[in-house]
Amino acid sequence: MMDEKRKRLIERKARECRPKVAYGLHNPFRLAREKGWYLFRYPIGADKTLGLSQNRREGKVIFTNSSALLCREIFTFAHEIGHLVLHAGQDGLVFKDDAMFMKKDQEREADYFASCLLIPRENLCNYLEDYCAAFQAKDIDALTVAMVMHEFRVSSKTALIALREYKRINAAQQKALVSELEGNVNKFLQAASQEDDALLKPANAIRYPEEFLKIIRDNYKNNKIPKSMAEDFCAFSMTDFATIFPHNHLDDEETFRKVGLV
Repeated sequence: MMDEKRKRLIERKARECRPKVAYGLHNPFRLAREKGWYLFRYPIGADKTLGLSQNRREGKVIFTNSSALLCREIFTFAHEIGHLVLHAGQDGLVFKDDAMFMKKDQEREADYFASCLLIPRENLCNYLEDYCAAFQAKDIDALTVAMVMHEFRVSSKTALIALREYKRINAAQQKALVSELEGNVNKFLQAASQEDDALLKPANAIRYPEEFLKIIRDNYKNNKIPKSMAEDFCAFSMTDFATIFPHNHLDDEETFRKVGLV
């Protein structure tokens, strides 16, 4: 069990990583680009490794398995950031979320960091107060939990743990909410978001850092790798390269949008 001093340190480190927003991070993955980290998202299968991270000389590298439910992938992303911020003291050390040699203490700390990054106490309390004021201060129910899930991009389990940790519900209320949500999370989430929320579906996204795509593009254009290999990496047709990438760089947002990178 973590002592209070260590918990406060982790909370501070998470705050330092988090942009100042009123409530939740609506697109947590953008954090990688803003921080200059190298994020790779690829669907390798639902039963495979959820994520890994490495502190390299070139920078911090994070991989997430986009075959997982989006809420799980987002938590994995935040968990791997936790490893890099808290534990990666030397270059080349790889953190893999299902590695048997990983210390349980490090895993617990990375989980706590992820929770603090995605759903910090102050932001959650502010959201609940604003929500309760708008809805006549009713008690926290399953719809409230779904609204927290949608706003903070987390699973029902993570939302309930945070609500319990921050003393907004007790153990009996948590148990009752788990029962109410069981089998009905999608229904409540759609009601909360007023749309078909993708949070409980796999994104199956294929995303690479722009520097990596540039290397693939250049290797293909210089006949160093075959077209089929380049297309497998990039997940779009190389015949479109002339129009998609008219310049020697990949740093404008419109270019990213054309290939679904933003």
